[in-house]
Amino acid sequence: MRFLLVFIWLVVSGCNHSKSPQNTYFWLDQAIVEEVRNGSSELGRPRPQLEFDNGVSVHNCEQYLEQSAGLLETSPNFTARSHYLICDALKLSKKWPVDNNTALFDSALSLCSALDLSSFRHSLHPRLQEDAATLAQLFGSEAIADGNTCTFEGEGRNFTLNAVLLVNEPAQPEKLWVWVTDEILDATYRSYTPIWFHFDATQSMWVAKE
Repeated sequence: MRFLLVFIWLVVSGCNHSKSPQNTYFWLDQAIVEEVRNGSSELGRPRPQLEFDNGVSVHNCEQYLEQSAGLLETSPNFTARSHYLICDALKLSKKWPVDNNTALFDSALSLCSALDLSSFRHSLHPRLQEDAATLAQLFGSEAIADGNTCTFEGEGRNFTLNAVLLVNEPAQPEKLWVWVTDEILDATYRSYTPIWFHFDATQSMWVAKE
């Protein structure tokens, strides 16, 4: 797996001669890239109210990005959170600009079979029987890989892993920024969370670093 990751970096870097040798990151979702490129309009766009545990409520990305407090863990907050994922992308784009740094997500890095579900909180956690469980192990071919996503839709549930940003910094393990959509459709449970995963070469797995 480690060899595949190195190979992907070499191929993608070699295909774009305008990139410098220090260019070690790639945005993987074109729809999100387009939104980030329109960042100035996204900043002030009205969004559902989001409440923090310091008593502050925000209604747009500009207000959201000024906050350092934690979110209140309420159902309305969990639902509204989906509208603020792009705000986190805008923040990351300050360090990793989207221009000329996009790539297709390689199937060898499949989120279905290489992302460790046991390493972060979600509604499927009680069903895990072992460490390093994956969506493919839980649901087999019902876990559908499509480009930069892996999705399971069934049992009244939508669970989607969406790889957004891949970073490979010197002397550090590769890391992957993933949006996790976790919805139980016949209940009030909704969770939309951006999570960093680091590649663990000893397991050939992406492991959450929350």
